[in-house]
Amino acid sequence: MRIEKKERYWIRIKRVQADLLKFGISAGSVRKLISSYPLSVLERLIKATEKRQPREPATYFLNGLKKSRMQHRLDHDR
Repeated sequence: MRIEKKERYWIRIKRVQADLLKFGISAGSVRKLISSYPLSVLERLIKATEKRQPREPATYFLNGLKKSRMQHRLDHDR
């Protein structure tokens, strides 16, 4: 059971890597993004980017990532 979950997790990571590289994001940046953000958030933004088909998918994806980070950040002022 655990092996299957790990395999699925690594398959998801490889799929996200391939999609981000296809968008034109560098390999080093892809590694940093995968280690910094939850996989589900990246998958959701990739799906939205593919749906919209922008001229520059890398900038569209990174802007969406920035906006999602601003929406879901913790409020440390309270």
